[in-house]
Amino acid sequence: MNASLMLIFGLCFLAAPLEGITVQVQNFSFSWNSVKTLKSLLDAAPKNPRMRSQMTVPVCFHPQLPSEFLPLCSTPKAANVIRALDTIASEPEICEICANVACSGC
Repeated sequence: MNASLMLIFGLCFLAAPLEGITVQVQNFSFSWNSVKTLKSLLDAAPKNPRMRSQMTVPVCFHPQLPSEFLPLCSTPKAANVIRALDTIASEPEICEICANVACSGC
């Protein structure tokens, strides 16, 4: 029983820092979990490079897009910021240890 409690506590302790990571691009800040969700939505988009570059803003209409991206989607900077977030999320370990300057709260 004690081992189970320790395991649960340990997992919660390890997961807690990931909740606090914030990714900032230009004037926009997003939680790390939301950026990972965005990355998975972008990865599910067509793989054709020409189509993929056009899919950054249409991802704003995806029903699974976290609501914290909605203010970004209404700006002309949306495509550039989403591409930057996609690049950051391509190497998650770099952000999770805050080696990328856009990531903070580790």
